Order: sequence, then structure tokens, then C-alpha cells
Amino acid sequence: MEILKLINIQMVIAQIVCFFLVLFLLKKFLWKPVFSVLEDRKNKIQEELQAISDAKADVLKLKNDYAASLARIDETAKLKVREGEQQGEARAKEIKEKARLDADHIIEDSRKEILFEITKAREAMRSDVVDMVITVTEKMIQEKLTFASDKKIIEGMLKEMDKADA
Repeated sequence: MEILKLINIQMVIAQIVCFFLVLFLLKKFLWKPVFSVLEDRKNKIQEELQAISDAKADVLKLKNDYAASLARIDETAKLKVREGEQQGEARAKEIKEKARLDADHIIEDSRKEILFEITKAREAMRSDVVDMVITVTEKMIQEKLTFASDKKIIEGMLKEMDKADA
């Protein structure tokens, strides 16, 4: 009880009133600005986190778009390579076909030329044979004809022909 005698009630009430007055003043003038600053800071941090999240989403989207573009480019490149191969094969086939046709034309032209040369040679041979026959006939007519002399004349002409062919 002695402690109670030492306590001054007026002083306690004054301290309680001062405490509540300081508490009221702090709440009215200090807490609002402090809490406002803290709330602003909290909002700013949330906005920055949201911006980071949005940036990550954008980066991920760009990465996916880039991967899709690369896939399309690869597919396009493969398609172009296939088209190039097909065009090359088609061109090679055309060249082979043209070469075959050219070879066929050359062979056909050569055959025609050979036939022409054969025909020409036959006609020359006919002409030579006709000349020989005429020559033999003339010689046979100029000499008195006997079977033995005819045979001798013909054999001589054949020998001359062989010498001419050689």
C-alpha cells in the first residue's frame, strides 16, 4: 500500500491524457503519412513485380514466337531444298532425254548417210561393171571369139578388178 500512497492520481491522469493526446496526434498527423508512404511503397513494389511478370511473359512469348519462326524457316528451307532437288532431277531427266533424242537423230542421220553411200557405191559399181562388160564385149568382138579366149579375157578382167580393189 505504500506504493499507492506514492502515486499521485492527478499525475497519472495527466499522463494518461497526454498519452492519448500524443497517440491521437500521431495517428492524425504521422500515421497517415507513414502508412501512405508504406502503402505507396507496397503498391510500387507490386507494380514492379507485375511489370517483371509481364516482361517474363513477353519474353516467353517472344521465345515461343522465335522458336515457331525458326521451325517455319527450317520447314521452308527443307521445302526449298526438296523443290531444288526435284527441279534438278527434272532438269537432269530433260537433259538425258534430249541427249537420247540427239543420239537417236545422229544415229538416224548416220544410217541415212550410210545408205546413201551404199547406194552411191552400188551405182558406181554398176557403172564400173557396165564399163567392164562393155570393155570385155569390145575385146571379145575385136578378137575371134572362142570359149577359151572368152574365159581368158574374163579372168584377166577379174584380176584387174581385184588389183583395183586392193
